[in-house]
Amino acid sequence: MVADLWIKQTGEDLSVGMIREERHDNGTGTIHGGMICTLADIGLGKMVRLRRNRDRPLDAPGIASATIQLDVNFCGRVGRGDFVYSRAIIKSMSRSLTFAQGELRVGDRTVAIMQGVFKVIDGKRAV
Repeated sequence: MVADLWIKQTGEDLSVGMIREERHDNGTGTIHGGMICTLADIGLGKMVRLRRNRDRPLDAPGIASATIQLDVNFCGRVGRGDFVYSRAIIKSMSRSLTFAQGELRVGDRTVAIMQGVFKVIDGKRAV
């Protein structure tokens, strides 16, 4: 595991976060871009799963999706000890695709803007 994740769900909102540790350093004293991309993918992906499964009973198998496109724009610094978290929304859904966007934040600062496209999968097959 690359980080201990914090997950909070409130109604139809879901956020994923982590504390930036020394092991996440890119060698210049800030977080590695790969960690930002990983957190962006997890934050968007969990929101997609929540939205795709909101009308399913808790004991029913869930609808899974795979990331087919992820765009991340870096726009702020995440220093050691900072708590960075996701805020995401679903822009649109079709039968087999979900379009999501959001941001990663440290406090009230935006540190990355993200958007992704997710494909519904059935086991190992895309539908």
